[in-house]
Amino acid sequence: MQKNILVVEDDERIVKALSVRLNAKGYHVLAAYDAIMAIQKAMEQPPDLMLLDITMPGGNGLTIAERIKSSTKTAHIPIIFLTASKEPHLHKQALDLGAVAFFEKPFDFEELLATVRAALEHPNVNLSVTG
Repeated sequence: MQKNILVVEDDERIVKALSVRLNAKGYHVLAAYDAIMAIQKAMEQPPDLMLLDITMPGGNGLTIAERIKSSTKTAHIPIIFLTASKEPHLHKQALDLGAVAFFEKPFDFEELLATVRAALEHPNVNLSVTG
């Protein structure tokens, strides 16, 4: 069964690049470009996994993660953060909110893909990846 991945990112180029590569690996990609759209899509059709940017219009990824993890409908969704921010406290905040992994941009796609696979196989395991 094809897994659905919700990519939450305000940079359309990154969404397109991730979509092309994840689709090629057999995943179905949904996209959200801001916090409001992300929460709406996650609640309407909970994905199997979220790739979540931290800084974006309409709120930030940490707020989205908090909302996703506080709902019984979406709390099970593994979240992998992708961010350009170099703030050291963000990694801890993300993991405290239940993220399974945290990648700094630019990231290695093959490492991200391996983490996506692992998170889908073991959604409740903290993979503590930082790239």
